[in-house]
Amino acid sequence: MRLIRTVGLRAPVVLIGALLLAACSLGQLRGGSVNSSSKGSDDSSRGSAPFSPSADARKDLGEAFRKLKNAYPYRLTETTSGTMNGQTAMPENKRVVDFAAADRSHMKWTGGIGSDLEEITIGDKRYWYSNGKWAEDSRPSADERAKRGAEPEKALASATKDVKYIGPETVNGFPCFAYSYTLDFNNYPGSGKAWVGAADGLPHQNDSEFSFKGYNQKSHIVYEYNIDFKVEKPIL
Repeated sequence: MRLIRTVGLRAPVVLIGALLLAACSLGQLRGGSVNSSSKGSDDSSRGSAPFSPSADARKDLGEAFRKLKNAYPYRLTETTSGTMNGQTAMPENKRVVDFAAADRSHMKWTGGIGSDLEEITIGDKRYWYSNGKWAEDSRPSADERAKRGAEPEKALASATKDVKYIGPETVNGFPCFAYSYTLDFNNYPGSGKAWVGAADGLPHQNDSEFSFKGYNQKSHIVYEYNIDFKVEKPIL
């Protein structure tokens, strides 16, 4: 099983795409309650409320992504691909993560270079599927995960530059407000566009791209809420 796929080219965008403004899964690093199943909940239970842009675009975008820490259950679907000097370097791959709670998720990663990955995390346990069977391992404690997540979160927030409000747009059928941003992470320049829902103030889509020494990678992330799914311990 290859836990890290195409490390040399993929690592920077994993950090940027997954941790940008606490976007994807930093809620898991903060700890939280455990639920055996997740069904769609109303906006009040997720702590969301109608959203209107303020005069501070950076603040608006950061707060939208931080709301993910209380948006469970939700699903994140990311599609990425990469080229080197215009030629395919990393075929398109898809990562789908169902977040049932802060410490309960199910991830499937298919396509691209390397073997497919499937992983379930429940509390301090991690389960991964390899060679036709499931295996179990321990994860760091919630406190340790929080410590590990704090520094990358700060680094990515610092790397996010020039956030601008674009205007109202509809994405995936939802009225949203669009924002653009640029990135500068350890000399990996990038840019992106994010859409924040007017009805809930949560991110609904995030598209980003970065280039470095002839390598170009694109990421397309869609967030879905009120999803009915279960994240349970697999049969070992």
